[in-house]
Amino acid sequence: MQDNAAAQPDVSLSWYIAPKPPPPQGWLVFSRELLLRGLQGQAEGSAEGIRATAKSNFLLTFIVPALYVIQGIVFALAKVPLVNKSLEMAVTFWPRGALGFLLRGAYWKARLKKLGQDTLIDRGVEIWGAGNIEIGAACHIDTYVRLAAGEEGFGQKGEIILGDYVHLGPGAHVAGRGSVRIDDCVSLQARVHVYSASNTLLKMAEPGKLLSFSHTAPAGLQHTIEGPVRIEEYASVGFASLILPGVTIGRAAVVHPYCQIVTSFPAFANVVGPGRAKQNGWRKPMRMDSRAPAASAAQP
Repeated sequence: MQDNAAAQPDVSLSWYIAPKPPPPQGWLVFSRELLLRGLQGQAEGSAEGIRATAKSNFLLTFIVPALYVIQGIVFALAKVPLVNKSLEMAVTFWPRGALGFLLRGAYWKARLKKLGQDTLIDRGVEIWGAGNIEIGAACHIDTYVRLAAGEEGFGQKGEIILGDYVHLGPGAHVAGRGSVRIDDCVSLQARVHVYSASNTLLKMAEPGKLLSFSHTAPAGLQHTIEGPVRIEEYASVGFASLILPGVTIGRAAVVHPYCQIVTSFPAFANVVGPGRAKQNGWRKPMRMDSRAPAASAAQP
């Protein structure tokens, strides 16, 4: 597909890009820091202001072992054929809240190829082809998201890799048949659809042949294209946008709502719609931070 990266300035020099904190690591679904934040009513806030008080430490001496037991039980049941299907249905629609997040996290930690610590999997999330999906730490997979990386029982293949600090908004759909990689600190807003494979109405080898867009049509009447999709760190994809196979969204690019993305866009691009997307300038700071490379270079 055509690339939109022509005449790209080095916009990154205008931004101060702070180092990312190391993500939490550990077997337990929730880190000690997240538990402390929860005890102090700041589960969705930053770590600033969190104190390990005597009361908090006392409570954690009971909470942490209990979490290990609960997670271990769920982990074991998730490995048992037939039982795991009933368990999946139960945890998927368990109400939102600490217990729901714990049960879903424990279940999917057992099933996914990788699940990082402090990642919240919300109510109604569907995951197909769990063994082909990696999710990093401190992510939020919001309500009714669908991740589809192919179901091995049907001979399907695919791959979805999410980095750390990723948010997939409510109703987002990521189809990884052709491979999807979403890097750290990316946001997909509500109802964004990402397809690394898609039926098409035109087959270049047979341009005069009428094709069906239905996936239930006979194979000879369909034509599917595949291509890896990459969304690089700090990028944001707006509400109800559609990303099609073979596309790369560059680092820190902003895709506005209702865009159809069929070509790649470079880092820091400002991408607008509605409909077929086009680039409209660059993502630039309103005021340059004194720590930005361009500001430092301008100082005597």
